[in-house]
Amino acid sequence: MDYTSSNDKEKRLARVYIKMQKINEVFNSKEALRKGTLFPELYMPYREYKGNSVGGKYNG
Repeated sequence: MDYTSSNDKEKRLARVYIKMQKINEVFNSKEALRKGTLFPELYMPYREYKGNSVGGKYNG
């Protein structure tokens, strides 16, 4: 069964935003792998939630 329709090409699932950066400074390879980016200005870690670990509370 074919689940595609003729207007599938018109649908957009997601858009990305890529912050422009100048290569002033970069992490070393080990730190870049740990942080998930080569560029310090793109590194945005999640906030750590210090509370009850049971219950799935939203921390946004």
